Amino acid sequence: MDGIQPIDSAFTGGTMELVPMTGTVPPVVSGPAQETAGFLSSPLPVTVIIMVLTIICIANVRTFANMIPSFSGCLFRWKENLYIEDSMTLSMNRNRLFYILIIPFCLVASGYGLYEPDAIAALPRTAHFLSVTGAVILYLLLKYALSWIVRNGRMNEKTYRTAVRTFRTFFIIITSALLATSGILEIFSAGESLTRLVLLYEAALLYIICIIREFQFFKTCSSVFTAILYLCALEFLPTGILVATAIVL
Repeated sequence: MDGIQPIDSAFTGGTMELVPMTGTVPPVVSGPAQETAGFLSSPLPVTVIIMVLTIICIANVRTFANMIPSFSGCLFRWKENLYIEDSMTLSMNRNRLFYILIIPFCLVASGYGLYEPDAIAALPRTAHFLSVTGAVILYLLLKYALSWIVRNGRMNEKTYRTAVRTFRTFFIIITSALLATSGILEIFSAGESLTRLVLLYEAALLYIICIIREFQFFKTCSSVFTAILYLCALEFLPTGILVATAIVL
């Protein structure tokens, strides 16, 4: 070990060399693994988005509070969705909240790895968030396109519209539940894996209830077999594609 001097002569010899011991240098990690899980420690562009969305959400707190009884009813009664569609005010408020909560949903999905194919797993946080947002928007556009393609003139238009828009109601419920649950788990310093698992199971459970409500609407105007076919086209197909991309890519 030439060039390394004893500690008592390191300063008198004019040169001091520090040599790291084997195994003491931490590996360099790139990508999202460098940053804390969740979106509380996000880069500047995402932080700005969070601030803007916070202001928008605060401005719509009263609207959301007024819709809570209707949203709660949709969890237990399928006809509650029909009442929302019958009321122009409730329907407009529901649609506005749906569009407002798309980005917050993407923030949660990106921050906690709810949708994380290998192709985007190593991307920086901002690029990862944009990728997840793009996937969610494509998913929603696919559902919208399928709702027009699958539309059958023999089914009552109001029933069909209510069944299709039931997803908007449950999207609001799912996003609100994920935001609340993730906040609670952050307060109690739950681990990343536990938080991700809880959010996934919570979203899956509420989505299953959404599918049941849609099935109940389709069944009122068609046979059980036809109702299942509608669900296959409007829910199982786009959701299956989304899940497949998360597994395959």
